[in-house]
Amino acid sequence: MTKKSIFNPAKPKEKVTIAIAGADDSVILDVVEQALELGIADFLLFGRAEFIPLQSPNIRIIATKTEQEAAEKAAEAVVNKEADVLMKGNLPTALILKTVLKREYQLREKDLLSHVSVFEIPAYGKPLIVSDVAMNIAPTEKEQIQITHNAIEVARKLGIEKPKVAILSAVEKENPKMQSSVQAAQVAAYFKAFPDSGASVEGPLAFDNAISKTAALHKNIVGDVAGDADILIVPSIEAGNILYKSLVYFAEARVGGIIAGVKVPIIIASRSDSADNKLASLMLTVGMIGK
Repeated sequence: MTKKSIFNPAKPKEKVTIAIAGADDSVILDVVEQALELGIADFLLFGRAEFIPLQSPNIRIIATKTEQEAAEKAAEAVVNKEADVLMKGNLPTALILKTVLKREYQLREKDLLSHVSVFEIPAYGKPLIVSDVAMNIAPTEKEQIQITHNAIEVARKLGIEKPKVAILSAVEKENPKMQSSVQAAQVAAYFKAFPDSGASVEGPLAFDNAISKTAALHKNIVGDVAGDADILIVPSIEAGNILYKSLVYFAEARVGGIIAGVKVPIIIASRSDSADNKLASLMLTVGMIGK
């Protein structure tokens, strides 16, 4: 973990209210109890009330019979400004996203939404942002450009003024037989032609050359990003999902996940994530509010 954890933000000036869709889950309730102890949020808990045995003046339990009802009522709470943040509990990611994207809620801010993961890895000296590991399956060049823009915005909110972005593939040179390398080069070229993003974007880069100066130097790869990336843009959801879970299970990473491109903060963590990582997502989001 880095010396100053991004998952331990200062308490917000005004307490945040978080609506959790599918709160009838022991891991989610553990997260709620920890957040209440830290005094960082109040909660609206949507789910089967008989499985939410919490009592606190800082929580309100709204009984729902189905996952769909929990998702809809939680989204409505955010739309009606009863809550500041929407968090996915124990229900499918596809369900919460389908609900959020309903036209009547008007929560979409950009044409493309993307999932942004923020990691603290003991072996890496700073936060590492990875996108998109959960939403966009096989992004086109245009979609990957927007995913990159979304990740850059998150990085800035975390205090990274000029993020270093690696567009990943399996190689460092464009190979016409490997579409991810061709697209990575095109995305990098786009950002070089329009430098107003305020970020350094390079690609294609293999994973090792993006995060290891030793590997980059060994292959004679030079540049602002090589070996020192702040952001990794993956070529597909399969690559992103495997990288995400490898970092969590093998590298002892702590991770928070949010949705970018929406008008209100939306916290999306894997249902298999630990309570600690779900709390990290919550604290990461609270720390970014108002930035």
